[in-house]
Amino acid sequence: MNAKVPSYSILSGRILQCLILLACVFGGIAHAQKGIGFDIKPFRKEAIFRDDDKIGYNLRFRNNTKEKIRGTIKAKVVNYKGEEVFNQEMGFTMDAKKGYMKDLYLENDKTKPGFYQLQLMVSANNYVDTLNFGYGVDPEKVYSNVNRPADFDQFWDDARRELVNIDPKFRVTRRGDQSTRDVDVFLVEFQSLEYQTIRGWLSVPKRKGKFAVIYELPGYLQEMRPDSLRTDMAVFRVNVRGHGNSKDNTNADFNTFNIINLNDRNKYIYRAVYMDALRGLDFLYRHDYLKLDLKKVIVKGEGQGAVLAAVVASLDNRPQGCIIERPVYTDMRTLFFMAGSQKVMPWPVANFQAYIKNPRNRLNQDALFKNWDFFDPVNFAPNIRCRVLFGHNQKNTICPPQAAIALYNQIRIDNRNIYMSLDDNGMDHVYYSYESFWMKKIL
Repeated sequence: MNAKVPSYSILSGRILQCLILLACVFGGIAHAQKGIGFDIKPFRKEAIFRDDDKIGYNLRFRNNTKEKIRGTIKAKVVNYKGEEVFNQEMGFTMDAKKGYMKDLYLENDKTKPGFYQLQLMVSANNYVDTLNFGYGVDPEKVYSNVNRPADFDQFWDDARRELVNIDPKFRVTRRGDQSTRDVDVFLVEFQSLEYQTIRGWLSVPKRKGKFAVIYELPGYLQEMRPDSLRTDMAVFRVNVRGHGNSKDNTNADFNTFNIINLNDRNKYIYRAVYMDALRGLDFLYRHDYLKLDLKKVIVKGEGQGAVLAAVVASLDNRPQGCIIERPVYTDMRTLFFMAGSQKVMPWPVANFQAYIKNPRNRLNQDALFKNWDFFDPVNFAPNIRCRVLFGHNQKNTICPPQAAIALYNQIRIDNRNIYMSLDDNGMDHVYYSYESFWMKKIL
């Protein structure tokens, strides 16, 4: 199925205008090597082109030497399939201490909604340099072949019913060794599926009043530690099973955690992990006496944590907001497809391929996809009803934007924002400034 995509939200306000100005400063590549300076920026500061936007980059070169420079620029663009959709070579000349400027237009009849990689090879005298950029075209129009099982909701209703029948045995212990002059830190423990003990850290400002809550979920095998610095909000960080201080019965390594019982959807590790994250949210709503303002709760995460945040927001409509930053695992079929067309294999394709190649696991690729459809965050997205901030980056090789955008495009609310960073596998400082602004705006 392919859900109708609601119109995108345009980031607005004076604060955002200031942030975009900062993005303008850092949005391209500006550096000098061997006497040649580069200042290369997309026509649109965020390198996202929509509707009637001209697609391309402004090239500015600077000759810092006392000699005339002659050279060539080779521009090549490939799509997510690895197909070359643009190729152009041009010469340039710069007199001593002078510059060269050109608008490079990239659009042609092969330009479709999606994400692209631009490679510029600059050759001049004895100098060669290769510069790489990512950009997107109409990301809200990217088609994703979503496969949501007919019994998807029933599968997760059954999991939630199993969770409800397990006494959580919530336990809260103030930790003086972790607390500070301004923040109380509590160790939180509870029971989840299979009666495993899950632990987390709740940090609450000591001053009087009730506080908005940030519910943070871990990246892949990330250990969540107390946030003893934040004094304007409470922060609850949960270590799902196999993470941090929740390894009593699950302690796998990087290559094995996400393939535990992958051949059985009813025993697969993420069935329990998703329920761990959901029970953590339930803890918050049962403990308002800890000075928690339960009308102001945001669930957030990055990487695996972004997936968990999306799942929690999908299965429980109580949070006011959800921050999904650089999600992994999205649109698994596209990730597998891109594994054969990209220089860097998207994660976790190698792990999953190794698993299905082992005959003892009795799982082929088609069966893997059918199992994974119950866990793909794309299939949870249509049920999200709270406000969403989605952050990703143009050159992400772990979960390329062509796959990640499927999650965003399945969110069927109008109150959603997307921010695409120009950085490689991280988010730029402008995004985090906007994230802070966004949280304060909705709480």
